[in-house]
Amino acid sequence: MKELFTRIRPRISFLVLGVTSLFALAGLFAGDRMLAAGARNEAVTGAIESAALIEGFLRVHAQALRAIRGLHMDTTRTLRGEDFHTLIDAMAEHASSFRRVWVTDSAGVVRYERSFGEQNAQLLTGLDIDTLSVLDMRYVMRKSRSTARTQISRPDMTPSHEHGFAIVEPIVVGERFRGSAGGTITSDAILGTLHARGARANLYHVVMSGADTIAIDTGLRTDGRVRFSGAEEVRTPGAESWHVRVAYDPANDRIRAALWIIGLPMLGALFIALVHERRQGIRLGQRSAELERLSVELLRANRAKSEFLSSVSHELRTPLNAIVGFVDLLRDGVYGDLTAKQSNPVDRIASSAAHLWQLVDQVLDIARMAAGRLDLNRELIDIRTLLLTVATEIEPLISKQSLSLSVAAGASLPRVSSDPTHLRQILINLLGNAIKCTPSGSITLHARVVKASHAPRELEELADGQSQAPVPTLRRWLAVQVIDTGVGIAEKDIVRIFDEFEQVDAGPRTDSMRRGTGLGLAISRRLARALGGEITVESELGKGSTFSIWLPLEVVDSISLAGAQEKGEAAAITQ
Repeated sequence: MKELFTRIRPRISFLVLGVTSLFALAGLFAGDRMLAAGARNEAVTGAIESAALIEGFLRVHAQALRAIRGLHMDTTRTLRGEDFHTLIDAMAEHASSFRRVWVTDSAGVVRYERSFGEQNAQLLTGLDIDTLSVLDMRYVMRKSRSTARTQISRPDMTPSHEHGFAIVEPIVVGERFRGSAGGTITSDAILGTLHARGARANLYHVVMSGADTIAIDTGLRTDGRVRFSGAEEVRTPGAESWHVRVAYDPANDRIRAALWIIGLPMLGALFIALVHERRQGIRLGQRSAELERLSVELLRANRAKSEFLSSVSHELRTPLNAIVGFVDLLRDGVYGDLTAKQSNPVDRIASSAAHLWQLVDQVLDIARMAAGRLDLNRELIDIRTLLLTVATEIEPLISKQSLSLSVAAGASLPRVSSDPTHLRQILINLLGNAIKCTPSGSITLHARVVKASHAPRELEELADGQSQAPVPTLRRWLAVQVIDTGVGIAEKDIVRIFDEFEQVDAGPRTDSMRRGTGLGLAISRRLARALGGEITVESELGKGSTFSIWLPLEVVDSISLAGAQEKGEAAAITQ
């Protein structure tokens, strides 16, 4: 037995050694694969982070140029150099990577410019920007005019003889091209944004636009050892095709070769992989905390903006109260009777003060809704009574325009659960727009009950989170319509009329029509959605418009739908 054991002992040892070696090799191979996968994951994660950073960088600088559009909002004023340089100083803190910023007129001639840190750079003021041979500016400017969208040039040498690109923002006010704002950014600024977040030494970045290289890290090796493992598309403001690629340098190749040669045990490879994964988890946790912190800061900044608007609007009301009060005293003759020559300017002051008061109220409404401070006081409303009351209030404006107003609302209409103050505000806004856009003709207020199956498709979006109030499964809607025979709205403009500060030029209009702020419809839609409803529009240029307020009938009185449809009683008022 002893001899047998002695004889087979070498074989057993060989088998044990062989099995141990196979396990070691298997563990070593698994560890090698894990290291390679980890490096690739780092590259992919780096590509995603880099793309997000570049998108934010481009978005911030494009929005900074978009701010110059505000200098052109007042079409009665000429753009002044002082206003331009003041705005550039204000935005330099948020968009500090511009090498040069300029603004052109509608003909493409550079009116004003500002350079940052450039030496011996070509001056652009007075030049036609289309004639520049660098950055393919002629193509960029032509495309910017035709699309009315932000454009980014192909990478090339800038006027300061540095490699970079240009961002061009068209300035369009009331569908009229007023000029453009542009700025140049160097490739080093893009890389600086990426490296400012502590990129690892073995990761290299290449930012490309199509086949053109925008920026590339120095030290990127081309001997085949560096392998591209991560690529991510970058969404640019101008919809150009950018992407960022992240390469990693497998600096642990020698270590891995040594492990294969000397046959280090599997535990070593596993230990390295475990440590690597643990560090990766720590890094991901830190990045998640950083992203959460940034999200909180963005929310705080948005809240601060809303509070600022609210504060400024309240401060504006103090001098407005004084202006309106003294104008009333002048009209009442407290300081003596006004002559015919004095009455007209005083009336203009009163009209302008009323318009400014309306603007302040609208800004306050926007600020309150953005901050989530809109108070709703629901009660059962007799819609017919409300329409007749609003029609009486609006009668002076109707008479002044020599228009006719009719109210069609059946006495058997069901009551609706809503906020009467906000519903009245919506109706006043829509009627005011109808009066401004109707040089002659009629305006109709019409209320009716509509089955859910016959309601517009836009109301289906309320169930997907568009409404700020809970919307149950409904069988009926109450539709309140403001119908005018005015100038109408072009089909291409309907999609944007509910955006803030958007105004549509539907053809020749009187001065009163141009007094709009572009906030009335935006506020009305937000209020309608807060009430659980929606506003839709049907219009055709030259044939008038129909704005419909849709209110859910989840709480009604005892009158049935059949009774409302059979009686069909209507009241009409004509001024």
